[in-house]
Amino acid sequence: MARVELRNLTKSWDAATAVADMSLSIADGEFTAILGPSGCGKSTTLFMLAGVYRPTAGDIFFDGARVNDVEARSRNVGIVFQSYALYPNMSVLQNILFPLRFQKVPDADRRAREMAELVQVGELLDRRPSQLSGGQQQRVALARALVKRPNLLLLDEPLSNLDATLRLSMRAEIRRITRELGVTTILVTHDQIEATTMADRVVCMANGRVEQVGTADDLYLRPDTRFVAGFIGSPPMNLIEATVHEGAIRAGAARIAVTGAEGTVTLGLRPEMLHPAERGLQARVAHVEPMGRERMTTAYTDFGTIRFIEPIAAPARDEGELMHLQFDAADTILFGPDGRRLPGARASLPEAAHA
Repeated sequence: MARVELRNLTKSWDAATAVADMSLSIADGEFTAILGPSGCGKSTTLFMLAGVYRPTAGDIFFDGARVNDVEARSRNVGIVFQSYALYPNMSVLQNILFPLRFQKVPDADRRAREMAELVQVGELLDRRPSQLSGGQQQRVALARALVKRPNLLLLDEPLSNLDATLRLSMRAEIRRITRELGVTTILVTHDQIEATTMADRVVCMANGRVEQVGTADDLYLRPDTRFVAGFIGSPPMNLIEATVHEGAIRAGAARIAVTGAEGTVTLGLRPEMLHPAERGLQARVAHVEPMGRERMTTAYTDFGTIRFIEPIAAPARDEGELMHLQFDAADTILFGPDGRRLPGARASLPEAAHA
């Protein structure tokens, strides 16, 4: 398998920069997800790793060896595309065997059949891709990428064409297979659930730059930037823009105390961190959305519109209902004017603000 290192990697076309000064280290056997919205540079990064694009600046290393000028076919990289890219005129077995056709592998047929069993398509070897379901095609594409025993497996939005139920099972299957083989894997996706459930670490990108690298818990509970706070989570974090003056932010009669920050800030609160209380921040219910085991309520406050979550068993709330919300200071995050988290800064509702 491979250790991967990106040093100040940049890719530009004319005046447009798709990836800017990206540095990242991925351990041998690690499963890493590159997550971000469309146009953030994640697919461009994958194509540079694959050798399809050549970096404008910076370096790519596999196991300490610089590969910038190594052709794609010589990098021993397996790729699974969003479209599967199976050959329609070939059987499942022939598709899986295809990467080995020029390698003169003596046990190619055995390897292909073993890989088919690993991805659970062993009984479909004589079928053509048109005779397979979407999930079966995805498994065949994965087997084809893995049969040559790549040092690095690249997954380009591999589950986006599957329905929700199949995506759930395929997430677990891909994780099982890559763990069993110990292959270093990089997943590119815009789906935060895919990234956070499958990967050991997540690289969150925006506008061609890395916003944060960490575990799923890091990104959700300890976002480094306002972008990560608003991108990770469904519903996303409540973000309240305000000005701290003399240790508090104020809106009308409402007041939130702030420690560790002054001036322009953004206060972040996860919806599940807000809970109804007899006293606290006054809110008027605007809309209630049942979400299966819980309800999401949108409410108006003096500090703007916020969302909070309650169990489905809690009493239903009516539009226009006046209520109060409370939160713990330890659950708050504050971001500075540059959009980065302010370490140690906290917000709380002082007794004087309770109604």
